Amino acid sequence: MHRGPEDPSGTIRRQRPGRPQEAGSAPGIGFASVPSVSNGLYSGVGAMRVAERRLEAIAANLANIETPAYKRDTTTVRAFRLPRGERDDTGLAAHRRTDFTQGELQPSSSPFHLALSGPGFFAVEAPAGELYTRNGTFHVDAAGVLQSAEGFPVAWASRSGTIDPIGPPVTIAADGTVRQGPGAIGSLRLVDFDDPGALARLGGGYFRADGALRETSSAAEVHQGALERSNASAVDELVAMIQVQRSFEGAARLMQMIDQSYRRLTQAG
Repeated sequence: MHRGPEDPSGTIRRQRPGRPQEAGSAPGIGFASVPSVSNGLYSGVGAMRVAERRLEAIAANLANIETPAYKRDTTTVRAFRLPRGERDDTGLAAHRRTDFTQGELQPSSSPFHLALSGPGFFAVEAPAGELYTRNGTFHVDAAGVLQSAEGFPVAWASRSGTIDPIGPPVTIAADGTVRQGPGAIGSLRLVDFDDPGALARLGGGYFRADGALRETSSAAEVHQGALERSNASAVDELVAMIQVQRSFEGAARLMQMIDQSYRRLTQAG
């Protein structure tokens, strides 16, 4: 199962200690009158939202353990301060990024299954424009067009090449040069980017480059009759899931304790 693009960040703000708010000045009047309680609640909610984001990434990784050339999602968390007059707000932002580390190469019986060793991408011609992928699960249709599993034609470096489906065997060199019999058909278009982490993830193993992203030549080598495995490890992801679940449960207990303390304060008042 492939997941589509998702919002990479979730932001929760919590107020830093300062002068208590006046009654009626903002929503949440009861919490504002007890700054420590309010800050604790914001911290708890922020921690739970961050854990939720991490669980989403882990779930996507586990669902794509067997997907060729899948690149795992990672989550980073940062805190930032927002000045608010006499009181500052502190926000927590969880950002999801793609880990492009190399996956293991696995032999395949198809001569049109290709794997990349090193940084870079295959280019394919999608209806909405050129997309990029490391999933080399390609095939040749009856018209001799080399295509992705979704039917997108694979891009060539110059003119489009045509492969005879019933012709001599096809060989593909490490630099992407395609030959059938004694003659060269052409070279596959291999690309890389100055900041692959800025590519937009579309799901299905595809990425899109925004206009500001600079394209560079790829030093990747093409391996014919092989597929790159997912770089996600089931064991690592399950361990991470347990850790995140414990973090989530700890934040939930913190909020429950704060809620009980708040109730006692309000009843005493």
